[in-house]
Amino acid sequence: MKSCLRYIKEYFIQLLLITVTPLIINTLMVQPMLFPITGDSSSWLSFWGSYIGAVLSSAIALYILYKQNQQNHTENIANRNLQLSVIKYNQELDKLRDLRTALVDFQASFDYIEITNIASEFVDGHFGEEERMRLKYLVRDIDEKGFKTTLLLDLMPKSNSVNKFNLIYNKIYNSYGLILEEFTSFLDLMQNLPQNKAEKRDYIKEHLKYWEIYDKQQKEMVINKIPGFTPQKSISEIIKSHGNYENIEEKASDIIKERLLETIGDSSLKENLKECIQNILSEEQNRIYAILSQT
Repeated sequence: MKSCLRYIKEYFIQLLLITVTPLIINTLMVQPMLFPITGDSSSWLSFWGSYIGAVLSSAIALYILYKQNQQNHTENIANRNLQLSVIKYNQELDKLRDLRTALVDFQASFDYIEITNIASEFVDGHFGEEERMRLKYLVRDIDEKGFKTTLLLDLMPKSNSVNKFNLIYNKIYNSYGLILEEFTSFLDLMQNLPQNKAEKRDYIKEHLKYWEIYDKQQKEMVINKIPGFTPQKSISEIIKSHGNYENIEEKASDIIKERLLETIGDSSLKENLKECIQNILSEEQNRIYAILSQT
């Protein structure tokens, strides 16, 4: 009933014309003629019937054509929006695949097992070029994968998961970078160690002085700007606490072990990073699926 009333309101004028037009024609035909005409009333009635029928048929045909064009236009817009959504969906899906690979590789690049293996070589008194190359590879690997991850995350909408990831990323990245840097510095120290005790003592003091300046700069420029990040005890502080620089070869294994113990807490950061990655990928997947559902 309601739909019928709505239809009548929408096409009221058309219905009125259809109803009133025959009455008007009939009224005009029974009135006295103002000027002579050819044919009788039946002929004119037939003419008007054909004429009005043709007009109505043409009007209906034009109306149907208009509605069809309107529907086609609406469908074309819907199809175009769907095509654009599919294109955008595929593009975002490709970005998600790249992001997944980058995040997984980045998380795996914190290779504490390899660091422990290198530390074992140091404990055994091996401070050669092979250990140096292994440290260089770890530095290059984490820098490359970290840079790629940062580029891809910058293309994503910001969220709590991304913010949490960035916070953990800053902590573990700097912590991991510090131990690689300090192991490399310690390797340099041990490779070029003088044999004379007095020279050895002066040589180590000079290096410790340089490390102190560098550590202070790092804290001021980077570490202190990371919320909630407490840097580990540096290898220079550990060397100082052991003292007796003349016999550092004997203390080297203890120094390395103590510095390695400082990284134990980083394993939990690595697991937290994995959880953040799972949340980011899940949120991004849901966002991409929503692209098609909005069309």
